[in-house]
Amino acid sequence: MADDALQDEVRVLVRGGLPVRPESCGPVLLGLQSVKARALRPEDPASRARALDGLLREQLDRFENVELASAARLLFGAEPATSGATLTARRQAAAAAARYEVHHFRKRIEPKVLELVAWQLRRDSEEFASRHVAPPELHAASTRMVLPADVFAWEAVGHQHALAALWGAVYLLRAELLTVARLVSMDASGAEIHEAAGVALWRHAQVLAASAHYRATYGAVLLHEANYGPQEIAAHAGWTPPLTSAQELLLAQLGDPTAGLAEFTTRLDAAEGGAELVATWRRALSGRDGGTEEKVSMS
Repeated sequence: MADDALQDEVRVLVRGGLPVRPESCGPVLLGLQSVKARALRPEDPASRARALDGLLREQLDRFENVELASAARLLFGAEPATSGATLTARRQAAAAAARYEVHHFRKRIEPKVLELVAWQLRRDSEEFASRHVAPPELHAASTRMVLPADVFAWEAVGHQHALAALWGAVYLLRAELLTVARLVSMDASGAEIHEAAGVALWRHAQVLAASAHYRATYGAVLLHEANYGPQEIAAHAGWTPPLTSAQELLLAQLGDPTAGLAEFTTRLDAAEGGAELVATWRRALSGRDGGTEEKVSMS
């Protein structure tokens, strides 16, 4: 039934074509996990419609049926030739591209195109859900937080604290990885890039420490998210250079969130293999060999 409803909504969607308009979107389309996750404001139907527009264009670019790929894009108005055109005009262009007579295309081929589009959207949403886990939702509060004097409430809050600390560390690492990427793109000096990479390493150590704390306290999988472990959350920050198990353990031990960058740097430099770890991390993250610039302090 859900698949039938999705196909029905795709049929409605194609009538208006691209760009996707909120009034053309049904609840099943807007409720797809991959649409909600891509929306800047998931609570806003217009934001979800924009996310659906991008997702639909992406799926049309990767249309599974190679012979009908061009026709599918023309039918939805994803090509400049039919962008903004009426359904009749888009259908005519799509039929010509697929080398079918218009009536046959509308009766026999178009339903197959729409069915495949619906299937790809459904599959993308299912795969997205299997690859992604969302951070805890935050809501604006107007009053002071008050907890009952109850052990179960304390335990629940303890878990929320561990989860928030993990996600917080992930976002801090994400920010530093973006900084490194920006500096590399700007062709900044090696000193600037290596300093930024050092900060990213510090944040990465905090992610590893938060992940280790969660595993030690609550186990290898997230409570209420049986398919995910804290290491999957850590990967959401972005790509990081691969490290050995010993190196990750060392960083986790040095990733005390109360310690500053200078203390982290000093302790890492003094640790066995620490200098090698820093050099390897910098080279991999920056894409530069570095030469003498690798000696620039991380602090």
